[in-house]
Amino acid sequence: MGVERVILQAYRAIGDRHLFQPNFRTLSAETYRGFAISDPSLALETTEGAYTIKRDGQTVLSRPTPADSADGKAWGALLAELMAGSLEASPALQQTDRQLLIREAMRATTRQLDRNTRYADPDEARDNRFQRDGGGGIGITVERTEDKKIMIRAVQDGSPADKAGAKDGDEILAIDGESMIGKTLGDVVAHLRGAVGTPVVVTVGRVSPPAQLALPMKRGRIIPTTVTYERRGDVALIHLTGFNSATTDNLKAAMERANAEIGKGLAGVIIDMRSNRGGLLDQAQTVSELFIGNGTIFSTNGRHPDSRRTYKSSNGSSSTGLPIVVLMNGGSASAAEIVAAALQDRGRAVVVGSTSYGKGTVQTVVRLANEGELILTWSRLQAPSGYTWNELGVLPNICTSKVGDIGHLGPTAVDSSQATLMRWHALRNPTHEEVANLRKICPPGDSSPEQDVEIATRLLRDHGLYAHAVQAATQQAARP
Repeated sequence: MGVERVILQAYRAIGDRHLFQPNFRTLSAETYRGFAISDPSLALETTEGAYTIKRDGQTVLSRPTPADSADGKAWGALLAELMAGSLEASPALQQTDRQLLIREAMRATTRQLDRNTRYADPDEARDNRFQRDGGGGIGITVERTEDKKIMIRAVQDGSPADKAGAKDGDEILAIDGESMIGKTLGDVVAHLRGAVGTPVVVTVGRVSPPAQLALPMKRGRIIPTTVTYERRGDVALIHLTGFNSATTDNLKAAMERANAEIGKGLAGVIIDMRSNRGGLLDQAQTVSELFIGNGTIFSTNGRHPDSRRTYKSSNGSSSTGLPIVVLMNGGSASAAEIVAAALQDRGRAVVVGSTSYGKGTVQTVVRLANEGELILTWSRLQAPSGYTWNELGVLPNICTSKVGDIGHLGPTAVDSSQATLMRWHALRNPTHEEVANLRKICPPGDSSPEQDVEIATRLLRDHGLYAHAVQAATQQAARP
């Protein structure tokens, strides 16, 4: 697939959709330098009116620059010409894999835009699509250990692997007779995935009782599991690890299971979204709707008209009155932050843990001609009260690192954050200094301590303390 076609497609998308108006004069120079990095003899010389490519000091070609620095289509066309001429003149570029040239050019491009815009090469993009939408597979989670063994770490209920008898702790030795010993994790995953309905034989080694088993199965449509339920007495602990096309349905099923098992004694729900990096925007909306009866969930705003929307709920679900505690940490981002901010702002949950990552922007996925993806930032997110958490993060009602004895957890732990929440929600365009200072108050952490769950459980069982925390948060959210 031609490098030029991919770059032209990407530039058109950037010009049309990126959150900020790009300066393609600067961007194009960086894109070209990324593209030509494997041939040091190539150099780009720029003037106000022309871009000139030289090789070993000799002019290869020169082209006039577009008059409008915001015209992505015109600058993409210019780059396509410069790249085609450079390929013709450079043996080093000719010998370089085209996907590598595309990757270097696209990464040089995205580095100039924002921290959340990125390029995924075809292999990564295929995995992204599988994580979002599912595909043909056998329904296992695998990891590669330090001694290079490929181990099964989870088996999805009802999946082909489950029905064939695969177990957590099995080592994958071969697939369809081909040894997987020493293979990379990517190689193994590629062998496991395939068209729905196609047969595959997975040979595993089992420690107890010691055995080597050949497990025949047919691939099914697999959507990675993002929801798991665990009963903690009268509390439902639900781990939410991502947002894909099945997340809301699986969360509904988990809630139904909790209600069936615990019944009227259900004290509340802990939604554990620590280290949840996010996922699909529509799933953030539908997950929030399970718990918010009506009104605004979040809104988005960007340059492109389609990026300006307000997402509302008109749901009369019985779950809209159930006490909820959301767990967050510094790895919680994107869709996880949407849900946490909405439930906190609307008085539907108390947030516990540490300040979240601060990814308050939405990305649109542009599928490129080489089957790679440009994940492009195109709008900002706003909580129901109007604040944006981009760079700032979502502040918990109770910061775990500031809680001493959980046995003495009381209103003081909540009240100490009220003034901070008021400042947090009042900010509309915070400076870098303001962001840095606020994030120091409850520093984002990357761990998932059991103390978070203990605090959440205590809150759900202490109705007065829970109500106090919810009221404190909504009072701050209501102030502009």
